[in-house]
Amino acid sequence: MSDANWRYGPARRRAFWPWPVGLFLVLCAAGAAGLFWLWGALERYEYATPEAAILRCVRAMQAGQELPDVPRQLLPGRFATADQYADEARALLADLPADRDRLRFVKKAQEEQQLDYLVVDEEQGRVEFLLLPQGDGWAAWPRVEPLAAVTIQAPADVALSLDGLPLGSEELASESPVPGFEALGEAAPRLCQWRVEGLLEPPELTAQSEAGSCRVTWETPLRARVTVEPDADTAASLERFFENAARVYARYVSADASFAELSGLLVRDTDLYENLRTFDSSWYVSHDAVAFEELEVSALESFGPDAASGTVTFTYVVSKEGLRPRSYPSKYRMHAIRDEQGWRLLDLEVL
Repeated sequence: MSDANWRYGPARRRAFWPWPVGLFLVLCAAGAAGLFWLWGALERYEYATPEAAILRCVRAMQAGQELPDVPRQLLPGRFATADQYADEARALLADLPADRDRLRFVKKAQEEQQLDYLVVDEEQGRVEFLLLPQGDGWAAWPRVEPLAAVTIQAPADVALSLDGLPLGSEELASESPVPGFEALGEAAPRLCQWRVEGLLEPPELTAQSEAGSCRVTWETPLRARVTVEPDADTAASLERFFENAARVYARYVSADASFAELSGLLVRDTDLYENLRTFDSSWYVSHDAVAFEELEVSALESFGPDAASGTVTFTYVVSKEGLRPRSYPSKYRMHAIRDEQGWRLLDLEVL
């Protein structure tokens, strides 16, 4: 027996199978790591697509989750707030399917820092989205359409505020003399037409005037009219003047009052003054007496401290001995200005 064999025993062969098994395990681990990395890369790619950003937005809004700040470029005007926009966006997306397979995504436009997408559902409902860069992907917001323009008519001396913000020159659409006061020319009180765009919700309109208390009337959901009711003292003096002017005017037309009696109530050098000065009342039915029934002054409007309008209604009764009295329902819209002597009639419309 050789010395080597005596010391170490017979020579043994080492098994070969662990090597391929180990290599197989290493390759499996490497493959799994590669697949894991590839899967993560695909998820990251999917997360960064515009479609995924839109779906995240839809799901977050439908779930009532806290939303990121509304991009300023989405707010349609200075009267729209971020909270209003978020509320309208939630309502817009409430019924939109949050399933990619039930939606169709159409890219409308692309700029350097934003994308515009149109999303169409199975029922052909359409929602536009604005996408802005966020990290490695996009943040999506639906585009909410504002209401149609709100229009407001108000005297020029009325200060208007919409949802707490004062109206400015950018909302002033036009300005013209108040109807009935055109004879004053440049000195006529003015009536303003306001146009407000970019509202997301029906607004709260407030009005203030030094001439009296303001009344806001919404003639339609998007059209308002502001009138100023004169203060108590001014209203009392106007009622007395309009009642007296209506009586004298009606009696003058029926030849029961002279022009001298009427002229003291009129503003001189106006079309009304000249037309009444040359008025021929000989056509009126012959009678012995006249009377006023149910006379009422209403709809007083102030257009500054010294200009106002009002409506007078009454029944004018004409009597003649031996005949049945004749009744004439009458209605006047009267426009007056005030000078040192008091109120004077500027114009009169027979309604």
